[in-house]
Amino acid sequence: MSSWQPYVDSSLVGSGKIDKAAIFSAAGDSVWAVTPGFNIKPEEVQSIIGAFSDPSNIRQSGLFVAGEKYIALGCDEESINGKRDKTGLVIVKTKAAIIIGHYPETVQPGEATTVVYKLMDYFKGLGY
Repeated sequence: MSSWQPYVDSSLVGSGKIDKAAIFSAAGDSVWAVTPGFNIKPEEVQSIIGAFSDPSNIRQSGLFVAGEKYIALGCDEESINGKRDKTGLVIVKTKAAIIIGHYPETVQPGEATTVVYKLMDYFKGLGY
């Protein structure tokens, strides 16, 4: 287990607000930690990275994560929010990492966002 896995297991999934999560390097070239079975493809990560600077493609075509299509609701240089039926995604970027949190239909988007942003702020505080 990597030293990053506890952030996925405890900080994100352990919150009860996120059911699947992953942490990638900001360049998208390495997986730091992931929930088993949350299979995010390299091209999906690269699309996410591109969307932080130019969200036009995911706004038009949707956001794909682990083979599922999400509607991109909000996008800026630091965060992306996606919705699929009653589930959704909160994706954030720090200097060194991309954090992806998926929430189930039983969780309100704001609750999931708070959990993911808390980890983002923690990483930023550490210089990541």
